[in-house]
Amino acid sequence: MSFRLRFLSSFAALLVAATFASAQGTGTMQPPPAGGAGTNPGTTTGGTPAAPANIDLPLSEPAYVGDPAKPDPPPATDGGTDDPRDEPPPTIYGEEIDSETSTIIYVIDVSGSMDMDSQSYTTFEGRRSSGTRMERAKAELMRSISALSRNFKFNCISFDCGTYQWSNGLKEANDGNKASALAWARALRPLGATGTGPATALALGQDRHNKSVVLLTDGAPNCGTPRETMEEHRSMIRNANSQRAAINVFGIAASGSYRSFCQQVAGDSGGSYFDVP
Repeated sequence: MSFRLRFLSSFAALLVAATFASAQGTGTMQPPPAGGAGTNPGTTTGGTPAAPANIDLPLSEPAYVGDPAKPDPPPATDGGTDDPRDEPPPTIYGEEIDSETSTIIYVIDVSGSMDMDSQSYTTFEGRRSSGTRMERAKAELMRSISALSRNFKFNCISFDCGTYQWSNGLKEANDGNKASALAWARALRPLGATGTGPATALALGQDRHNKSVVLLTDGAPNCGTPRETMEEHRSMIRNANSQRAAINVFGIAASGSYRSFCQQVAGDSGGSYFDVP
């Protein structure tokens, strides 16, 4: 190679080196990544890519510290703290009776007409027998009382022209109170006329928190009001029901206008009427 060519070649090399050094100082050019097409922009030391100073990753294997903390399980409850809503509702004649306050008051007709119409039925003890309206109604009342859940409170009222209470107020449905109410119901005997209005009004006024009344009657009110009319009895019950309790009426062999009266009493309160033998 001639002297001229060697000079030009050396000059060009010096020019390229100076341009590259200038670009590194101004940040306008970046050297190609190590390894050609790789994505790590770091420099190399001894042939191994060095981690850049600004990357947010661990540089060593993390130490194992165990499973993340788990929340404590809810405390276990014992058998005495069951949710009352899990308890079955009262039933009578196979019908479920709603009670939003877990209370119920039974009102049973013991007038002379309940001593009629002997039919086959199942006694409280589970035997087949023949009995009057009174005997059949008593068996159903006793079955309902005995099956009350322990979270319920209840009372029982019987009536002819007078009213007769098992208790002066609502009682817890524990074994002792249920045994007492069953003995009271077993001793009921039919006699006299029928004061449906006063007895049902008494049940409604006994505890204004109670929203459930069950009335068992053959449906012939004829005493306890000034003119002894069915409409007076109906009006007395309506006026006493300021808490808007549901009155579920079971018409025992009820018919004609007496059955209509029972249906009206139930309908006035938002309760239900049921025909029963």
